[in-house]
Amino acid sequence: MPKKIQALADWLSAHDSAQLLSLKYERPISAKYIRRLSKRKRNPVRTQEMSNRLLYNRDDILASVVKQKATKKQDG
Repeated sequence: MPKKIQALADWLSAHDSAQLLSLKYERPISAKYIRRLSKRKRNPVRTQEMSNRLLYNRDDILASVVKQKATKKQDG
């Protein structure tokens, strides 16, 4: 069975994925966090290696939910 051909537009670099999520959630999200999303156990972001770079699936990036960091309450 031949391998399904996917458009290159469906795949993003970590930097572009971080920018996309930063615009979606209106706060800075790092490329390091995108790499972490691809390594998690539950619902990992699909990756594809292309010429020594790792690309991330656009649909998986858009479907991922980024939670706000918990902040410590200061007693005063």
